[in-house]
Amino acid sequence: MVLAIMSAFSACRPGIPSDVLSQGDMVDILYDIHVAQAMTEVNDALTDNRDVVALRSAVLKKYGVTQEEYDRSYNFYCSHAEFLNEIYTDLAEKVRDNVIAAGGKVQGIETNEADTANVWNQESSVVLMDKLPYNKVSFSVLPDSTFKTGDRINLQYDAQMVVQEGMRDIVACLNVFYTNATSNSKVTHITSDGKGIITVAADSLDIKKITGFFMVTPRSDIQEERQQFRLFILTNIKLLHLPSAKANNGEQQQEQNTNQE
Repeated sequence: MVLAIMSAFSACRPGIPSDVLSQGDMVDILYDIHVAQAMTEVNDALTDNRDVVALRSAVLKKYGVTQEEYDRSYNFYCSHAEFLNEIYTDLAEKVRDNVIAAGGKVQGIETNEADTANVWNQESSVVLMDKLPYNKVSFSVLPDSTFKTGDRINLQYDAQMVVQEGMRDIVACLNVFYTNATSNSKVTHITSDGKGIITVAADSLDIKKITGFFMVTPRSDIQEERQQFRLFILTNIKLLHLPSAKANNGEQQQEQNTNQE
């Protein structure tokens, strides 16, 4: 009943039909779907697809929404990118806020190096989806005077995925261009939830520019026709500049720890 009132109220916003769920309701539902998805991945007992369907059905029942109402609303927002982008932006913020409320940290993968600098120049949380232009986030960073010969770059992130059907795949790319007109690139496929790191070392070269991107792997034509749900959330994004001396010390310490084990 409450959800119906909220949806009717939000439908007053120009461009949103009265039979479509509000953006706020979609954020709440999508967040709980994400939690249900995570439960199936960490609980070995929930291996049957029927368990996954049951969890998603429970989410819709919690909000008093039928599958038909949800599908109609989602299909509407998929065809109105400006509204859908607002939903996904709010969803990323809700994920971050709930991590903090649960006692977690959102500053990313920790490092013990005091002079390691985060040179990421965009929002630290992004939401990617299949629909253009929200399927890709690119970045470009120019080094400052603190960059020295032999420094290395770490691209770090936390990935969270909500996939109804289709590939769980984001392509992550890190490119480092050097002053001698050469470059070094690393590409990885993100296919599961969790932390990730891509590292590129400059060796004996000076860094000229750093670029890269996160991009959702396109679906097949059949999957596109079905309008299946795929949501990819990247949080705690960092682009760390690690000075060469500190990087070498860290590698030596890691090697020592490994030998001790």
